[in-house]
Amino acid sequence: MGILIFTRDATPYREGNFVEGKGVITSPSCEDLTVIVHERRPNKDECLSWLPYVSYRMVFVCETAPDLKDHESVIFDRTMRKNKDNFMPKIQSILQWENRNRAWVMGKDVPIPLMLAFLRVNDTNISLWRLLAKGFTWTPEEYQMAAVIFGTKPVHRPHYPKKKKKEDDIIPHGFRTTDVYAEVISRADNKVGNAIRTLAPETLPKGAKKKQQKVVEWL
Repeated sequence: MGILIFTRDATPYREGNFVEGKGVITSPSCEDLTVIVHERRPNKDECLSWLPYVSYRMVFVCETAPDLKDHESVIFDRTMRKNKDNFMPKIQSILQWENRNRAWVMGKDVPIPLMLAFLRVNDTNISLWRLLAKGFTWTPEEYQMAAVIFGTKPVHRPHYPKKKKKEDDIIPHGFRTTDVYAEVISRADNKVGNAIRTLAPETLPKGAKKKQQKVVEWL
């Protein structure tokens, strides 16, 4: 029995005797034959069903591989690893290093929106922000980042921007943000609540009934 390989790049496996195509186009039982299969999301059971017939190796070129990490005859090559860019060391160098030239070399490829998020909570110098407002108008990104790095004064202990909280308070339809009793009214007055259920049910207060309610009116 051979092996199954999952990859995002078939180039390293196009050597020796190989057959390549979309889906399985030939039997993998031939000796010393690499069968390269292009399939976006191969099925776990289908892959395992081919394994007993694989003489050498069967390579699946895919975006998402099935969960077979514990199988001894399955290999996930390095292209399947999820690489997440870690900009924190670079951001810290921009915020803390005294030598601005070193900070430039280290942090010039940090995404500007991310860097600005850290800058807002670490440097409130109005002159810097005026400089950035002018420099960000028509200049390329390299010049913008240069203004950020060389205009920032190093700090001893940098602060981290806080994650924005999800807006749990959704104003019921038809009310203003200043209406303190909007939720109370929309719950207590079935006529108002029914109008909200018809026009914008997603703005109903938490715990409110989803179905239309009976309205009792005076004769």
